Amino acid sequence: MKLLVLPELRFRRLWFCLGLGIAVAIAVVCLMPGRNIPQFRLVSDKVEHALAFAMLAFWFGSILVRRDLLWLALALVAFGGLIEVAQGLMGLGRHADLLDLVADTVGVVVGLLLALTPLGRWAGFIERMFLRPAP
Repeated sequence: MKLLVLPELRFRRLWFCLGLGIAVAIAVVCLMPGRNIPQFRLVSDKVEHALAFAMLAFWFGSILVRRDLLWLALALVAFGGLIEVAQGLMGLGRHADLLDLVADTVGVVVGLLLALTPLGRWAGFIERMFLRPAP
């Protein structure tokens, strides 16, 4: 099944590619060796996982057609699972944690629910307000 970006968006490829960039950034941070990760610890790492996946789900949930949201949710949870498996196999000071996957899943649900609200129309708003075609 081919995921479809909302046809009313003019910059569909831009929005999709920026979302892929966010996914790559999340993967890189999650797979960095443990010693290279800054230790801010203002919040739990579970909250960090939930926020990262909520942002990713909100981004893609806002630009994809609604019929694809279930597939998106499954793909994002699988992405989180693959990151956990990779962390467990790398041996670079990171370890797989089932609770991280639970936090990722919670983030996906929250992000998709937010995408279904009027906030989920952000891409169209940006296009109308700031990316108008030249006269």
